[in-house]
Amino acid sequence: MASSSVWKDNTILRKWLKKYSLDFLDGNFNYDLTDYLSDPLLNALAKKLNIDKEYIYLGAGSSQIITNILNLKVWNKIFITSPEFGLYNRNLEKNSINHVKIECITTVDFVNKLSSIKSTEEDLLCLSSPRWFSGERFSDEQIYTILQEFKGTILVDEAYIAYSDNEKGLIDLAINNARIILLRSFSKTYFASGFRIGYIITTKKIDGLRDTFIAPHSISTCSARFATSLINDDKLQKIFSNTRKLVNKNRDIIYDNLKNNGNFNVIKSEANFITLIFQKRQEFSKCYELLKDLPGIQKFDNNITFIKIWISNKEFSLKILKRLEQLK
Repeated sequence: MASSSVWKDNTILRKWLKKYSLDFLDGNFNYDLTDYLSDPLLNALAKKLNIDKEYIYLGAGSSQIITNILNLKVWNKIFITSPEFGLYNRNLEKNSINHVKIECITTVDFVNKLSSIKSTEEDLLCLSSPRWFSGERFSDEQIYTILQEFKGTILVDEAYIAYSDNEKGLIDLAINNARIILLRSFSKTYFASGFRIGYIITTKKIDGLRDTFIAPHSISTCSARFATSLINDDKLQKIFSNTRKLVNKNRDIIYDNLKNNGNFNVIKSEANFITLIFQKRQEFSKCYELLKDLPGIQKFDNNITFIKIWISNKEFSLKILKRLEQLK
């Protein structure tokens, strides 16, 4: 992905990882803690987020957490937004889980459709904010409306929240409302998808929930030490923050120049990508041909045809705009 090049181009981050890599791989790989709440990573994360560690559950990336949450036997029916991250669809369909897809282009579309959906306290609603599809973030007002309309538990996937206008996201709401399960990972915030670190924040009591994330499917020792060191390094945290701001600036260059383009629709993104949404297949195909050789270009051709552009440096953004001038 193009976003990973931001990591590779940042020599400070590369030097940091090289400097401390031996500390992560010291030969002691036993990370099967007897007392889960004594986990150094859990404690570091709780301190950084300023919340009680009992409300945090660690997992081997968001994929493990999504799989385990969806397969809990406590849900009557699961609702998901569509389009959505494929892992949700694959889990629900592969495991024959009772589910409903709510097709929506924008967050407004979703909120309007939700009023006609019948739900119970045993149901689960999964949505991403900023959305995996477009990068659009649900506003606080929309979230409160969803809580009123939907009777069950709501899983909010905040994988891209660090690129939004509200980096804290829904943490306060999750702590004060047991119907919210907040999902986050290190993959987008710290460009560290290969380390497989994710976590949820919730005050909801689900018997045996923490046991679903323990060894042999837990976070590796190397990854846990990497993440703990990263969280505790204030200087490095500042560098990551500046890098994300740079990504946002380069993202907005593309949005500001394409938002009125007549060949596709662009929704304002608060993630590290821009999505081009097409009504006509001809424009979709032509656009992809213009961009396909560039890093970080993905096409999706299902019920909705769209192209995702993963943001990198300013030169990349300007190259995208230059290529798309040929559509005029």
